[in-house]
Amino acid sequence: MKKTLLFFTLLFSIFSFSQDINMEPGVFMRCGPDMFYDSGSQFGGYGNDENIVTTICPLNSDQFTILNFNFFFTEGGPDPDVMNIYDGDDTTAPLLGTYSGPVGAFSVSATGANTSGCLTVEFISNSTQSVDGWEAEILCATACQDIDASFDSSSPEPNGAGVIGILPGDTVDFSGSALFQSDDTGATYSWDFGDGDTATGTDVSHTFLTSGTYTVTFTATDSNPQGCFDSDTVTVFVLGPNLVVDQDMFTVEELIEDVLVDSPCASVSNIIYSTGSTINPSLPSGIGYFFSDGVNFEFEDGLVLTSGDASRAGGPNGATLSDGSWAGDPDIDLLLDPGDTSNDATYIQFNFIPRGNEITFDFLMASEEYDMGGYECSYSDAFAFLLTDSAGNETNLAVIPGTTTPILVTNIHPDNGESCGGANVRYFDSYTPDFGAPISFDGRTVPFTAHANVTPNEEYTIKLVIADARDSSYDSGVFIKAGSFNLGGNLGDDITIAAGNAQCEGSEVILDTDIELANHVWYKDGVVIPGETTAILTVTEPGVYYAEFDIESVCSGSSDPIVIEFRDNPTANEAPNMVVCSETGVEEFDLTQNDDDILGVQSATDYAVTYHLTEQDAIDNVGALVSPYTNVTSPQVIWARLADVTQTCSDVTSFSISAALAPTINAVSNLELCDDDSNDGIGEFMLSDQTA
Repeated sequence: MKKTLLFFTLLFSIFSFSQDINMEPGVFMRCGPDMFYDSGSQFGGYGNDENIVTTICPLNSDQFTILNFNFFFTEGGPDPDVMNIYDGDDTTAPLLGTYSGPVGAFSVSATGANTSGCLTVEFISNSTQSVDGWEAEILCATACQDIDASFDSSSPEPNGAGVIGILPGDTVDFSGSALFQSDDTGATYSWDFGDGDTATGTDVSHTFLTSGTYTVTFTATDSNPQGCFDSDTVTVFVLGPNLVVDQDMFTVEELIEDVLVDSPCASVSNIIYSTGSTINPSLPSGIGYFFSDGVNFEFEDGLVLTSGDASRAGGPNGATLSDGSWAGDPDIDLLLDPGDTSNDATYIQFNFIPRGNEITFDFLMASEEYDMGGYECSYSDAFAFLLTDSAGNETNLAVIPGTTTPILVTNIHPDNGESCGGANVRYFDSYTPDFGAPISFDGRTVPFTAHANVTPNEEYTIKLVIADARDSSYDSGVFIKAGSFNLGGNLGDDITIAAGNAQCEGSEVILDTDIELANHVWYKDGVVIPGETTAILTVTEPGVYYAEFDIESVCSGSSDPIVIEFRDNPTANEAPNMVVCSETGVEEFDLTQNDDDILGVQSATDYAVTYHLTEQDAIDNVGALVSPYTNVTSPQVIWARLADVTQTCSDVTSFSISAALAPTINAVSNLELCDDDSNDGIGEFMLSDQTA
């Protein structure tokens, strides 16, 4: 969070000689380089039985006084020699401080509430002893100008929650700027990367070598000798294979409004929550923000709720999570077996008004009760996403797809040889090895998408809740993907070749804001697409797309841009037929001899050739033949499939293979002619007469 700090500019008067002040009665207008000494001046000590008041004021009305003590040493003990400093032009002003004994160096400044800008110094000594006294610089100051420092951009860019995620060894390019109220002449800019390294300038780069969470601070400082500055920060997560959980970066309200919900027309209100730390500050919190590399864990970032300490949910899987000793939740109790109750409940509940006719969000469940054994047959914590409409109708969205069955360990697990066998095995993802990545829970499900049909502009309540069942042991957690809680206006993730979700050239991509009641203006690469005014856009060309929309008297906004790419379609070139002579009509054929003909100028690095018995098999990429292949008929048609390395885009062609039998040549009589009158031994023979 950005904070502006107030400092002061020192304006030094220029004198041809010093007008120092010793401790003496009176009012003096002084600025640097003047000095303020005890009554014994620069080289002597003060006297006994002194009771003196000195007032020091600045030269100009827009200035205020600062006394910068280089040293201070007066008699201490039970009856000390004392200096009192007041924030004004006499001793009736507020007392800023009382000083005695060997204090050392310190500074005292007139405050902003002090309209005179003066400091009044009162010194009282006893009759028994005197010592060195003090030496102070007299400074005149003015208030700092306002400075607004701003972190502007980075490459890679921050995610939707404002966090930059990279891997160890990656380099981030940072850019910052600042606005100065008066003057930026002589301003300097600095970066602190949070790992001990720094840099200067508005545009810098830094390589982060070690996994961890780093707060990068950009600071703009003006030329004021007092050092007036402002700072802005951005968080960098340098990720190894393990998921990271942070509980300080976002408030619960920010987790809902800025991390979970991604809709420019979202109306979210009445956010309430409960976990261990809200019941008793000494208990852990089951709420956190998670971040991962997006490779070892399915979601890059989002909201995590646990039935224990959410800060321990990140990897590696080094210890059993069994934290918590607080109350359960009555809504979870309804999901448990009769007689069982819940413990250690964590929930977040909020109201929202959807703009589209459905809501969706992505999540997965993880648990310590995935033990590769009998626990999975009998024990499961519980969680629910309880959606309630304005009429009070409640629906649990945390269910196995196509059913009303809650997602529980006992309902989703592999067959480990136990009596219960497996249950909905296709929805179980994997176990986490001991001391392995990416999370501390022993197992997790595949990602699910919660879905509900809703009525636009009707207020709903949703409660996201998880709790331990029966006892407080073996915690569970639910991870909800950032930005996936779509209330309308979200076009989804980028569709790119690098992300692996790009479609083939010639295909159609349907974009839908899901805000049917709004008027839309669609853009491609920043240019308005004429005639496209509805919630749905059919895309056939690559580009950057977004929509502006307006619901009259309700809201207006724009979707986040979405990048759409298409894969190039390969062309399967015509391949020559293969023919070999055979005595039996059955032979082996090296089908790969046609690879180069089918590829043509296309690279074998980018495209792969497979061979199939039927055209449909080639289209569906099933039943690929092993080469060499032995024919079953002669001639026989072979279908070739040419596809990119992801097998997303393809084309097919065909050729025949033939194992031709050798012909039988019958004996024929010789051809003879009588020579003509020339008797030259040359004549014309009809060889075709021998064919029959």
